[in-house]
Amino acid sequence: MKKETFLLLAEKYEKGTCTPEEKIAVEAFFDKMQNQTSHIENNISDEKGEVILNKIFSELHVKPKKYSIQKALKVAAVLVTGLTIAFTAAKFAFKPATITQVTAKGEKKEVFLEDGSVIVLNSNSSVTYPEEFESTRNIALDGQAYFKVFRDVKRPFVVQTHDVKVRVLGTSFDIDSYKHHDTKVSVITGKVEVTSPTGKKVQIIKNQQADLINNSDLQISTENSDDKIAWISNTIILKNTKLSETVKIIENWYNVDIFIEDQELNNLTISGKFKDEKLENVLESIAYLKQLKINYTTKNQITIRKKKP
Repeated sequence: MKKETFLLLAEKYEKGTCTPEEKIAVEAFFDKMQNQTSHIENNISDEKGEVILNKIFSELHVKPKKYSIQKALKVAAVLVTGLTIAFTAAKFAFKPATITQVTAKGEKKEVFLEDGSVIVLNSNSSVTYPEEFESTRNIALDGQAYFKVFRDVKRPFVVQTHDVKVRVLGTSFDIDSYKHHDTKVSVITGKVEVTSPTGKKVQIIKNQQADLINNSDLQISTENSDDKIAWISNTIILKNTKLSETVKIIENWYNVDIFIEDQELNNLTISGKFKDEKLENVLESIAYLKQLKINYTTKNQITIRKKKP
């Protein structure tokens, strides 16, 4: 919290114009500070206390009232002598509320941030962010999301996943960071900096993708950026995607559970494009291409196995 903001709130409290929430916050703050400043007030003379108190009221632009020296010393200790501690505590006490947005399997959600940035959250994902940004716009992501960031050179936009950190000023990009596969960061416009868990940093631009390999190294490849955000328009694009990864994508999209009976099938690679397709059509296409058998135990429980001759 800035000093000016704190002084304004103190002035409102003095005048009795605080909202109920502000009044509670101010009183809670002063209660905390009383314990931290008791040793200070004992070392301030009455005369010095009066001088400090008048200085406080001068900064608050309010007319001094007749206070006991004891109260003067308490207020002075909190607002002047202990200013550094006070503002640190105030920043903690008035920390912006944290918001978490979550999507279930089969759901997508558009999230609008207070700075004008937009997040499109893919299925089975979540983002956490402060209600109001401060010097850095920090976002925590679990899963996959597309970010269209409003440019603000004074406040970098930083996304932290379970493994990588992505830092930008103003651009659009996609982060695919589900825990069951290597994290992938793709740039749609502009430039981003990606940092691995080991501290390695790379910068990528439009049509480039950074893949985290073995949770340490970042590998850059050239990819069509539009393909990376095809999911926003309800399109699944598979390019030599392993069956094990394809199954995870389908599970998230259609809110189903799929079991691969024969584990050697996991490394089969699938290529295809499915736009607004029904689950049955997607599975039957994959089964036809790879000579597989699809069995529905229930509507949401599916088994993939080898097709017997």
